Amino acid sequence: MHRRRLLAGFGTLAAFGGCLGTGRPTDERATLLVAGSLLPLAQAVPGAVVEAHGSLAAARLVEDGLREPDAVALADPALVRALVGWTATFATNAMAVAYDPESPAASAIESDWVTALAREDVTVGRTDPRTDPLGYRTLLTLDLARRAGLPVEGIVESSNVFPETQLVRTLIDGPLDAAFVYRNMAENHGAPRVDLPPELDLSEPAYADRYREATVSVDGTTRRGELIRYGAAPFTERGRAVCADLVYGAERLRRFGFSVPPRYPELPASRDLRTNTG
Repeated sequence: MHRRRLLAGFGTLAAFGGCLGTGRPTDERATLLVAGSLLPLAQAVPGAVVEAHGSLAAARLVEDGLREPDAVALADPALVRALVGWTATFATNAMAVAYDPESPAASAIESDWVTALAREDVTVGRTDPRTDPLGYRTLLTLDLARRAGLPVEGIVESSNVFPETQLVRTLIDGPLDAAFVYRNMAENHGAPRVDLPPELDLSEPAYADRYREATVSVDGTTRRGELIRYGAAPFTERGRAVCADLVYGAERLRRFGFSVPPRYPELPASRDLRTNTG
């Protein structure tokens, strides 16, 4: 049976079971609700119990009263601002294609990812645009590629959808040949990757106007291409300390594969997380 067909059912089911975390702590540690791509980094922050989901799914958990974290850190500052009223923008990222080095298509993916991923015998993973920004950023990246004249037709339609917290692990375990990921996700899991050109990877401020030309509709909402940025904010005083540790740790952020522009973190002057004003 074809690998695409083998994965069809699993990918659909997995998209609805993609949370990873430990829930409320049994001690006095702060609870930190984060984007899936932030999970390894957040687990390195002292004093926090971490739960990870796609950023849209995480925001809905808070909005619906199903989670009451001490702090949030998500892959879109606007989501944090909508929950807390402000945000500390603290890191950036880039779109990439991770691949299985044992895949028969590995060499083809390395040399020409567009042609390789469009092949019928290559199995591709992505995340759900309804639950996390990586999902709709994947679609925006492919729209930018299409606008640049690259033959991306069929890649989305034949791909398999997984939760952000499971995507790279599924790639490593073997069912996938390649997956659309953030650069840091490949680095954190030791997966080889193809770095996309800056015209497509949503990381370069010089191409911001070009990114905004790309659009995709998700459940009636139009998403437009924007730079990939991360935002965080605390809900409680207990969350303030872990939030500060996360957003001011530039060296650690870079070690976990994120980019940190010199001006970051950006946040209102009245909300300095290193004081009690935040």
